Amino acid sequence: DISDVSAFRNALQLGTAATRDVGADNASKLLDLDSFRSMMSGNGYIYIPCIATTGNPVKLMLQWGTVATQKGADAGYALPFAFPYAGLFATGNRGTSGYNAAMNVRIASRTHISIQNWSPSGEGTEDCCFIALGY
Repeated sequence: DISDVSAFRNALQLGTAATRDVGADNASKLLDLDSFRSMMSGNGYIYIPCIATTGNPVKLMLQWGTVATQKGADAGYALPFAFPYAGLFATGNRGTSGYNAAMNVRIASRTHISIQNWSPSGEGTEDCCFIALGY
């Protein structure tokens, strides 16, 4: 056994992190890599562990994808992955070559975004690439 653990830790030049517990359930613990989850694909997400202002753990979810939108329409579209609690923010842009009209993207609910495609109405769809943040 080591008679003076603190002196031993100092001799090894270990900082205070060496005395911390690992996990994501409160503010005094270090995060382990298991706290970071992701799906890296065309429609994907990443969870980012955080501590809320209340001191409780929360995971921010950043997701992205491409949605086929109706021309000249303002409509709701299902997110590839529902936010566990709420959506906070969404933005996007035209993912289709050709007409250069804007697309407005916003959070509609924890499961949907709304996309307003300003191109002239007509047959067919146009892709919108989006990024959405929620928790």
